[in-house]
Amino acid sequence: MGGDDGQRETSAVDGSNKPYGAHPMIRRFYADNFRCLANFELELDETNIVLGPNGSGKTSFFDALRGIRDLVVRGVRIEEAFPQRDLSCLRNGGGVQRFELELRVDQDIYRYTLSVEHNPDRKKICIRQEELEHDKKPLFVYEKGIVQLYRDDYRKGLHYPFYGSRSAIGFLDSVPDNKKLVRFKTELANLIIASPCPPLFRSESSTETGAEGAILDPLMENFVEWYWSIAQENMGAAFRLFKELHDVLPGFDSLSMVKSGESARALKAEFHSRSNDKRPNRYGFGQLSDGQRALTALYSLLHLVEERQLAEGHRRSLFIDEPDNYLSLREVQPWLAQVVAACGETLEQAVIISHHPITIDYLAAKARWFSRDGEGPVRVGNEPKFSADGLSISEAIARGVEE
Repeated sequence: MGGDDGQRETSAVDGSNKPYGAHPMIRRFYADNFRCLANFELELDETNIVLGPNGSGKTSFFDALRGIRDLVVRGVRIEEAFPQRDLSCLRNGGGVQRFELELRVDQDIYRYTLSVEHNPDRKKICIRQEELEHDKKPLFVYEKGIVQLYRDDYRKGLHYPFYGSRSAIGFLDSVPDNKKLVRFKTELANLIIASPCPPLFRSESSTETGAEGAILDPLMENFVEWYWSIAQENMGAAFRLFKELHDVLPGFDSLSMVKSGESARALKAEFHSRSNDKRPNRYGFGQLSDGQRALTALYSLLHLVEERQLAEGHRRSLFIDEPDNYLSLREVQPWLAQVVAACGETLEQAVIISHHPITIDYLAAKARWFSRDGEGPVRVGNEPKFSADGLSISEAIARGVEE
């Protein structure tokens, strides 16, 4: 488990005295029998960078976390969240996958446990066990085909049979005596787990309400739907986003959703004209460069925040795989600085996977180092297994010192 809850770190990576590290949302994650994650345990702070060579399990960690979120929040079937192809090769197939997730919400601690049973011979996958605790007291237990619910005061509630093809938590609606369980689901829904790929971003939303974009796709293909679902009712946040983009995209003026069909809208970006004509030029989102779309998406994650959620104490957490892929050198650090500053304000937590030298050096003090011995299981350390001898961390990695 994590360290002393009372400890506070006071030296942020940006050189400020802002305390962070004491209140991460996800404090601990455990996975067993998932790809290269075997008896894998990871503790996190408010801000972390995940480092390690290709094949060391970084993306597998994100994918396992996404599987839990989609199972509980989106209600996907268990074989979609954790297909048999993701069983660990280290276990010769079959068996049980186990996951544990420990969250801090305000001053409360939630502990979620999931066991997934695979039977490759029968091509069958089911949830063997699913539990949720709040401050070490039960809120929900599913085992042997039976759900046992508990009220907010931990007294036993409903007791009923359920088939474990989906998460039973995902089917529960809000009622007066299960607010703690609903809060857990709400915080999971605020997890953004993505690897931005601007060439795949769609330029239009095909839904009038934008509800389909409430959760971002793994490669953020539905960014426009997500943008519309939030911006249309949070114009104040949208205007603050425009101000930020004005500083990082030369000539940028604003974004707008323009009707492009009976039930579709297209995202347009307006830039100041360089000619004497004072009217701005309007470009379709797909006409922007990959870097411009990446910056638009990354700053939107920071600044396009629902005012209602902030008022209720809900902040999103970012788990972003290589956000710097499409950014120029001078664009990386300003975004990272805003990520660190936003944690504890509009963000709850930020965990980044990166191979970019600027990102590595900027966040190196908050690194989690992933490694594997050949084809063995992933292991995690808080310190590199090498001495840089005066080199920057990124330069040491580039020279192969860590090997």
